[in-house]
Amino acid sequence: MVSPQPVPVVKDPTARVVPELDIVYVEWKSAQKPQSKNMDTMYTVRHKSGNEQSSWKYVRTAESNVRIPLSTYKNGENVHIQIKTERGSQLLEDWTTPELVVAVAKKSVRSAPFRLSPPPAQPQAPAHSPQASAPVHPQSQVHAPLALAPQNAQSGGGSLLPPLHFNANILSPTTVQLKWQPAISGRQGIYYLVNVKQLTTASGSTLQNQQIKTAATSFTLGKMIAGEKYEMTIRSATSQDTTSGTAAIVEITMPREDDYFEIGNLIISSHFRNPSHGIVNLTWEVPPQMQNRISSYNVEYSEMGSGYWQKIQFHGASSSAALHHLKSNTEYLLRIKTNLVNNIVTESGQFRFRTPRVEANPIHKVDVIYSHDVNSVKLQWMLEPHILAEKVAGYDVYLSQDKDLPDSQWKLVRLNNKESSLSLEDLKSSTIYFVRVNVRNADGSVIRAPSVYRFKTIDWSNTNPNADFNPFDD
Repeated sequence: MVSPQPVPVVKDPTARVVPELDIVYVEWKSAQKPQSKNMDTMYTVRHKSGNEQSSWKYVRTAESNVRIPLSTYKNGENVHIQIKTERGSQLLEDWTTPELVVAVAKKSVRSAPFRLSPPPAQPQAPAHSPQASAPVHPQSQVHAPLALAPQNAQSGGGSLLPPLHFNANILSPTTVQLKWQPAISGRQGIYYLVNVKQLTTASGSTLQNQQIKTAATSFTLGKMIAGEKYEMTIRSATSQDTTSGTAAIVEITMPREDDYFEIGNLIISSHFRNPSHGIVNLTWEVPPQMQNRISSYNVEYSEMGSGYWQKIQFHGASSSAALHHLKSNTEYLLRIKTNLVNNIVTESGQFRFRTPRVEANPIHKVDVIYSHDVNSVKLQWMLEPHILAEKVAGYDVYLSQDKDLPDSQWKLVRLNNKESSLSLEDLKSSTIYFVRVNVRNADGSVIRAPSVYRFKTIDWSNTNPNADFNPFDD
């Protein structure tokens, strides 16, 4: 006799891309009957890309649909989706299988207009959201659905959406910073209800639960317990009776003291050859006990005020990084995230630094013309196009056999005319010389050349008079 199969709670789940709304729309049918206000069925939808290294992002809702922003994923990626059902603290149905998979196509998509009716008004969510059993990466960003109702819609549970990009940054074993972005920028009268729920009590402490009401989009939470796991949920609200029917959630495990590491003593050095291309080297110290506990680093840097962050990632065995293609005399912001082997992610906070000022090279090139008759050479140079020849009053030509000497110890030849050439006499045989040409303007200003040119004189003791000679050869 065959036993009957249990009826699934989530029936006929589907997911599709709606390019007109810039979302992935996920919907399903529910086999559950409506319950009392305090026993609502809650669904947790998790989604991620098909990349093995990607982490799940979570959205919790009392509705039978969610809207995932397409901006979360790149064009051509596959989005994997699963749904879990809970009522109160009871798990009704674990993650649905098989996973829903939808391909993201943001370009050249043509389809008939797709309209979604505004979601029905939902009853007020309980003060403490039900526990989610699936782990969330400490630094994962939880994206709430995008708003579909017009902005002039009346306030209510169905027209409010939770904030976007809800994430938690661990600042110390007992401190965490929560950040998010408004679902609708500029909307007035919105505040946020953040519920913090302690999930474990390995330390033997009493489980902590608290609710924070704030109109800001970030705050720092202290007095956390090292080693314990916490769940944070956030909802938008216009009053105590009007909150979003969907909540964004994130789970974190606070690190223990001996498992925590953040970059503190950061050494920044720069090397620039011209104003638009330079390298900034970063080095820091790692305590011996943390040498094998760091899996990788994420380094992000941005030109001040640009809002555009460039990112590099590298293995945790290295405690240095090089930032390429930076501008000279420019202020940058820098932040470094440390990924530990215990899946804890710590952020160093923001460093601010300014790259050194480097003048544009006024000299395009220097040619060395060698004479076989006497031990002399003739230097000829060309100005860069951005240097106006009519403003040039003369040149300062510096010559030395040691490029590391200060300017005062180089031989200086001052040319008080616009002639861009100089003959150098009585040079030593088979000797390397370094030369730099600065430009003097008619207004008295000097354009210092950052580039130093190198050439070698001919070896008179072993010379074939008929042989060609390259003064730049070693």
